[in-house]
Amino acid sequence: MAFMNWSDNYLTGIEVVDHQHKGLVNLINQAAPILTDDQLHDRAAAAPLLDALVHYVDEHFSTEEEVMRQGGIDPRHLIHHQKLHQGFAAQVDTLRRQFEEGDSLNGNELLRFLSNWLAFHILGEDQRMSRELRAITGGMGAAEAYDNVEGNKAEILQGANEVLVDALVNLFAQMTEQNRELVEKNRKIEAAHHELDLYRLQLEEQVSQRTAELQKTNLELLGAKELAESAIIAKTRFLGTMSHELLTPLNAILGFAHLLEGADLPLKQHEQVKRILVAGERLHTLVNEVLQFSRLDMGEITIDEYAFDPAILLQDVASHIRKVAEDKSLELKISIEPGLGVLQGDELHLRQVLQALASNAVKFTEAGTVTLSARHLARESQRMHVVFEVSDTGIGIAQERQSQLFRAFEQLDPKTTRRHGGIGLGLVISARLAKLMGGDLSVESTPGQGSRFRIALWLNIADNAVPAAGILPDAGIQIAPEQLQQALEVLESLLAADDMEARKRFFQLEPYLQDFSGPLLEELARQIDQYEFDKALHTLRKMAGFSARPDHST
Repeated sequence: MAFMNWSDNYLTGIEVVDHQHKGLVNLINQAAPILTDDQLHDRAAAAPLLDALVHYVDEHFSTEEEVMRQGGIDPRHLIHHQKLHQGFAAQVDTLRRQFEEGDSLNGNELLRFLSNWLAFHILGEDQRMSRELRAITGGMGAAEAYDNVEGNKAEILQGANEVLVDALVNLFAQMTEQNRELVEKNRKIEAAHHELDLYRLQLEEQVSQRTAELQKTNLELLGAKELAESAIIAKTRFLGTMSHELLTPLNAILGFAHLLEGADLPLKQHEQVKRILVAGERLHTLVNEVLQFSRLDMGEITIDEYAFDPAILLQDVASHIRKVAEDKSLELKISIEPGLGVLQGDELHLRQVLQALASNAVKFTEAGTVTLSARHLARESQRMHVVFEVSDTGIGIAQERQSQLFRAFEQLDPKTTRRHGGIGLGLVISARLAKLMGGDLSVESTPGQGSRFRIALWLNIADNAVPAAGILPDAGIQIAPEQLQQALEVLESLLAADDMEARKRFFQLEPYLQDFSGPLLEELARQIDQYEFDKALHTLRKMAGFSARPDHST
């Protein structure tokens, strides 16, 4: 399977430039298999790749600059383009020099460098060059063409987001299909073993004649089984790593897009930033689902219990969906049974499940009400059986189709899927998380009347405890050291999972971190404010003295 498929979104309309771009895509696909290790030790394989990059720099950059000169492009764009070319050429030259001096190359870094150049230079700079040249050919002045096209950068980045979304979904679908084939092959292998055992019992008189054949067959079957199991593990690890690598730059894109949304921009640019945010948040949701699904497959999700207040939890979940509900004129209700108090449980994963259910409720409800509720079913000594519910007055689900809800990649209605998006993992992940927490997720629904999703859990009663993961007291009020430690551990878990909630939690917690004042705290605040969660995780651990936990970031 190719590492990167050619897309029509890469086309500039300049034949010679597009031909060279396709050559770079082919080069990346040829190089990908030898760039999977951190350190490249096969110098004979790396040398032709660097030679091809040097040739691409010489040929492609001179071609583009000649096209721009002949087309009469504005000098500002030509100078900017030349600087980018020089930067790429300098990077290639540095790699070549290091290689010639005997230094080993980092394959993964080189692959990311080439992929980022392909996506952001070709989809960004070269598309703007093409637009300016078309505008000049159409009779527009070079300066006017430059000013007009520079205002459409956000629209080009929107195209890049869409390419990434399509690439991710296609990749995951292909890998899942391979997984199904491997599972079927394992089933056939086990059946073959059983059949061989029967033959050995029935045909003992032919043992000497068949021994050599059976030994050969057994070896082949064992090798195929080991290969299938290795492929399944490799697929899951690849998905987890690849999804995390996408989340790191995506968090930065979303962070700066949020900053731009609040900036004083012209109306057109403001609408373009909103389009970036919508597409980016959709992609962020998809990548998060893929990442968590792969972690669940590998058994890498752990349950951590903290004191939390169910009332605060439901209020936070409601705030997460309130704007979308208001935009659709839906009534949002919260119902908390008095006396639930503070409970002990995995508040982060419970919050994730409730947010997924609440988002679905708003998504599939066009009029009426969405209700979040919590009540207890039973109490035994120091624990309580609590049920959290999300109900709506939406489209509802037919009884015969409800069994499909918790199957991976299952979506009930293709028309609804095209309208609302998604790849069918949200409810699957929610059901698995509910099971990990010792509970279960169930649904009651009637077409045309609405749905009710329910998660029931046995939770310990945390008498006299203060919720560490909820809303903290006003600044200046003393909090216990153990509460602060719990709150820092919650923040650490959010950063490790690339959860956007980490930013809100940090700025709630910041007034209580004066004992950590200094350059590290300032650096942590800056990194979180700019959504650099990987760096922030390491800074937090260094600042607070945490021992490193598994965070799946490498």
